[in-house]
Amino acid sequence: MKTYKILLTSIGGITQMPDSQKIFGALVYMFSDEYGTEKANKFVKDILDKKIFLALSNLLPNDYLPTPVDYLVDKLHNTDNNEKLDIKKVRKDIKKRHYLQKDNLNKILKNPLCNKELYPYVKIVERQQLRASIESVKLDTAALDSNLYSVPYITPVKIDTVNSPGSVITEFNFFLQIDDSVECSEFFKMIINAVNLKQNIILGKRASQGLNIFQLNKIIDYNIINNSENMFLNTGMLLPDNINFVKSTLQLFTSERRPYEISGGWNSDFERRYISFIKEGSVISIPNNCRDAVKSIESPFDSKSIVFGNAFLYPMPEVGGVKND
Repeated sequence: MKTYKILLTSIGGITQMPDSQKIFGALVYMFSDEYGTEKANKFVKDILDKKIFLALSNLLPNDYLPTPVDYLVDKLHNTDNNEKLDIKKVRKDIKKRHYLQKDNLNKILKNPLCNKELYPYVKIVERQQLRASIESVKLDTAALDSNLYSVPYITPVKIDTVNSPGSVITEFNFFLQIDDSVECSEFFKMIINAVNLKQNIILGKRASQGLNIFQLNKIIDYNIINNSENMFLNTGMLLPDNINFVKSTLQLFTSERRPYEISGGWNSDFERRYISFIKEGSVISIPNNCRDAVKSIESPFDSKSIVFGNAFLYPMPEVGGVKND
């Protein structure tokens, strides 16, 4: 399989870090525009049936990886002097470093207590932005009051030193891993064309307000060295298929699935469905290979759609590595 790092620049604000599902959906829409709906449906179905393989990470600050917080805390619990540690405080200190560079990730894996010495790191700052909805214009009726509402958004901030105020991150990347099938080759060719055109990609709601818009900039070949212990850092929204749950350290994210009707927006008249994913920053032990470790499932509301769970698994730096980074 081939692994690529796709570089992007944010054009405006971000309401949340786009996950691998959001990226997959946006890329499939591009694929449909390029090759037609029928071919896109077959492409998605082949991924579901594991006839072809494609994995994606969440959007990440460029050159940073998610911090495996729970894995590091577990390591501290297993040390001889854990009784002297304030585990809650240490966990809080580690957790604020949402993303670390590869070298610093390697250092903290060897010694979780060195977290305060690790710079730079990226943290996610959550804020609210006040907006006004002018009802008289929206409903074409005079003399209606304007409604105030807030829009949540995030700011990824790079912290360089202990007293640094931080600088806003605008450069991002996601990982793409594909096999050598004809379908995946066509998919990758589409991405190459989009990058050459510096095409914009929408990765979230409120694009009409200038939010969640990114420009595709560059593709980098990423040569992965799989480690002998088969331990991986999860970088996306993962649905597990064949993993070692005992040796893994898992964080879960549970979301409600809702059907969407183009004519009327979100449909509220439906049976509630929930699904749990393994979050980024989890550490995964796999008995075989990455292709067998992940899966996607059919959407409960649309047989032509899938819930994408093929998260990209990054070899743990302490036992593996990457060449030509």
